[in-house]
Amino acid sequence: MKRTFLILIVSIVLLSVLNAENFIVEDYRVSIDVDAARDMRIREDIVLDYTVPSHGFYRDIQYRFDDGTVADVSVAGASEPFKEERGNSMISLRFGDASALITGLHQYSLLYDFVLGADKYDDYDELYYNIVSPGSWDTPMKHVSFSVTFPYPVDRSRVWVTAGPYGSNYALPFTLSADGRSVSGEYSDLVSGYGITLRAEMDEGFFPEAVRPFDYALLGVCLSAAISILMVLVTAAIWYLRGRDSHLIVPPRFSPPSGLSPMDTGYVHDGYLSDRDISAMLIWWADRGFLTIDDGGGDDFTFTKISELPDGTPAAEARLFSAFFSSSDSVTAADLKMTGFHAKLSAVRAAEAERFSGEMSLFSSESLRLKRLMQRLLIIPVVLNSLFMTITSPGALTLFSLVPSLMAYMILSAFLRQYAGTLRSGQFRFSLLIGPLLFLIFLLFFSSSALSILMGREMASATSALFLVSLSVSLFFASSAEKRSRYGNEILSEVLGYREFIEKAEKERLEKLSEEDPSFFCHVLPYAMALGLEERWTKAFSGIYVPPASWYRGATPADIYVLSAFPRRWSHLSSSIAPRHHSGSGMRTSRGSSGFSGGGFSGGGGRSW
Repeated sequence: MKRTFLILIVSIVLLSVLNAENFIVEDYRVSIDVDAARDMRIREDIVLDYTVPSHGFYRDIQYRFDDGTVADVSVAGASEPFKEERGNSMISLRFGDASALITGLHQYSLLYDFVLGADKYDDYDELYYNIVSPGSWDTPMKHVSFSVTFPYPVDRSRVWVTAGPYGSNYALPFTLSADGRSVSGEYSDLVSGYGITLRAEMDEGFFPEAVRPFDYALLGVCLSAAISILMVLVTAAIWYLRGRDSHLIVPPRFSPPSGLSPMDTGYVHDGYLSDRDISAMLIWWADRGFLTIDDGGGDDFTFTKISELPDGTPAAEARLFSAFFSSSDSVTAADLKMTGFHAKLSAVRAAEAERFSGEMSLFSSESLRLKRLMQRLLIIPVVLNSLFMTITSPGALTLFSLVPSLMAYMILSAFLRQYAGTLRSGQFRFSLLIGPLLFLIFLLFFSSSALSILMGREMASATSALFLVSLSVSLFFASSAEKRSRYGNEILSEVLGYREFIEKAEKERLEKLSEEDPSFFCHVLPYAMALGLEERWTKAFSGIYVPPASWYRGATPADIYVLSAFPRRWSHLSSSIAPRHHSGSGMRTSRGSSGFSGGGFSGGGGRSW
């Protein structure tokens, strides 16, 4: 126990040493002159005691803040040469020589202008500034003093000096000069990481020459919002004028569309091949005598081929049949998993898309070209949005902020290529949206985190959310610009007419049709499956005798309820065979608070090198 405690103490000591700076601040003096425009001329005299040989130190001055304020910082003079480096939110002044090392005491003097312009409040003026920024100096300060001189007298009761970590409101004593214009303070032994903040509140107009600076960050937000809204309006207008389908006349139909299998019917109706289309083909092939189905319960199915499909079978159907029986004439679920059945479905989907091309294309060639053009052109607002959102700091951050928007564009495009037709048909399942929605939420968090460097997190989150939603809607309009061809209108009309018959068939008619053909239920069942109506079709036959199917063997007789449950069980089985692939510190915002440490504009910090 003692040994463990000793290791813990040593670890804490070593960690503090490793995190400490190579110097101690012996003296830190700050003198600030504030003029009638609220501009500040700041003089700093800093004495560092280098306890570890170092080349020098960086004086970091923050100029970009979380509320979108950007200060104009310019150095007027220094006690020795320095190199200026400007980052996204900090200006770093590097003092020292790479060819020399410093030990012991060393003094630096720095004079610079910190131009803020007018504050953002309409009913009062204020100066809220960190003499020492919390967390910016990773070393103790033995002595700190400051003096802030205002252009006019201030009210002592409206001046606060606080100390401590960020958010602390521990009050420090201070001195107000006889003329009421200068606030000063002198303190000893400031703890590493602690800050000292001055806040002074005055009546509106105290800084008569202050001009509110042009808010480039707000301009970027407005431009981003404008392009988001414009993107939706333009794509919606193009879809309405050029890509919208005309009204479809759907006459009743009592037989399947000519030349279409259940798989074809589901593809025309949904716009893609689903698991229920596959299960429908199994029933269809069995009903036509090409295979038998042995049901052992649960996921225990065995499919046995009886004969080959006839010559002239469409390529997609032939490939699907071959994918089932690629290893043997009798296969189980385990066999399908071992032979990579799901991987072979991509070739089936490609063949089905090829089947409905050319003269049998479901959509006009002009609308398909328009769709592709709209989808490609939407990359322009994606790029422009990143430029607008980083208008105050173009460069590396622009590329960084482009990543989430570009990823959203690619993911949504791929998703809508597969499911746009289903969304339009109203048969879409919300469960398919869960994955894309979760990813969009992640991209929103990623984007707002990156952009919060340039503006407040709330504004960054709201603007990013608006753009991602607008991009989603615009891509939907672009993907929906597929206008049906003449053949597409005709064949979809037949499919919908047959669907209406299955959905609304009257019991008297079904009884008559079953008397004429005892297997009528099984003949229609595959099409009901492909159209998602197997339960409705089964319910319609309640009280009508349907003989058990000879091709379906199992512990339970193959009645209509057993057969109609097959698509649901196959969907569960299919998912077990293989996974499916579808394609800084904020400013105070309310009057009357005394302020807190770290709440104002940052005085920056220092670090060795």
